[in-house]
Amino acid sequence: MPRAPATIPIAASRLSLGLHTGLGVGVVGVLGWWAPAWLAAVGALVVIGVLVRVAQCAPRGELRFTPRDDAPPHWSWRDGRHDEWRDIDLRCDYLGPWLIGLRVGRRRLWLWPDSADPARLRELRRALLSSG
Repeated sequence: MPRAPATIPIAASRLSLGLHTGLGVGVVGVLGWWAPAWLAAVGALVVIGVLVRVAQCAPRGELRFTPRDDAPPHWSWRDGRHDEWRDIDLRCDYLGPWLIGLRVGRRRLWLWPDSADPARLRELRRALLSSG
């Protein structure tokens, strides 16, 4: 009997942005303490640019997988609730207790613990393990 597809809504991670912000503040703090003021200002601008880029590139959308008997799951993605589902080639590069690293075509997605509901992330981990 075919199993129903599972949809996982994925949101931008505040943990990721917080970690990047903390590291950026640390770098700018070290520059402010040891480097000339102009270099610390340039470093602050670079860190702000990196933080904006991290926030813009955070994955937002929905991932759907359809379990199949004796075959890897079928993967689909859509950017918004009203967009069409697109079939994707999904590969898992990293599967850890905190992070899930996915490769969707040439795009890299990092799923943090707050990117989706914990039960949905657990279901995704099981599907990724079953796909080998």
